[in-house]
Amino acid sequence: MGLGLGLGASTSGYTPFTLTSVSSLALWLQNGVGLSASSGKVQTWNDSSGNNNHAAQANEDYRAEFSGGGLDFEEGDYDHYNLTSSVAIADEGGFCVAWVMDTETNTNNTLISDSANETIRIQNSAKIRVLTNNPSNLESILHSDNNPYGTAKALFLLNRTAGTEGVFTVFKNGVQITIAPSSGNSTLGDAGENTHGFDFDTIGASNSGGGNFFDGKILEFAFWTKSLSATEIAGVNSYLQVIHGL
Repeated sequence: MGLGLGLGASTSGYTPFTLTSVSSLALWLQNGVGLSASSGKVQTWNDSSGNNNHAAQANEDYRAEFSGGGLDFEEGDYDHYNLTSSVAIADEGGFCVAWVMDTETNTNNTLISDSANETIRIQNSAKIRVLTNNPSNLESILHSDNNPYGTAKALFLLNRTAGTEGVFTVFKNGVQITIAPSSGNSTLGDAGENTHGFDFDTIGASNSGGGNFFDGKILEFAFWTKSLSATEIAGVNSYLQVIHGL
């Protein structure tokens, strides 16, 4: 499968696409790269974006096990990781996050959070919750009637456009998921209803380790501090689908 976006040149005529081909990549926890493990548990997952914003856990009791090139979080063990520095999105700022997960349960799996609240949480098999906190807390529930967030291994990509439009789109394994309208089980998920900013500094738990722990594997995680174009989204999805056999 051809994955290049036609970016740059090399001796073979083009530069192969990777996630760093897309600008504004703030954090990339790359599958099988930069993990430092001891006795099967991972202390640090180094950032492959070039920003040195590594994910680390100083307390051995809260470290996840190495599995499949990523981390296997156990909810009951309070596994989570702290970033070297927080990643921030301004009010009306666009962003994109892509991750590959294989969960053991599908309820209240926090993907990222700040010191006070979770930022993105897989609430159940039908809903993703996005909580913005700049200038104030505002919750968007992105609901799909097809229950896409089950316990099977899958790639997800969540994108929000910048400005007052603030359009959320979600993809599973490269296919866009239909977000049900607010008249259903969505809340503030329509265009322009939540354009607030946020920051995050924790992977796998809310409130810097305060609860709603992730239960299952995070095999890859990438975050951009801008909204991605349709071409960029297609490139990211294709690259990760091939890497993970999805």
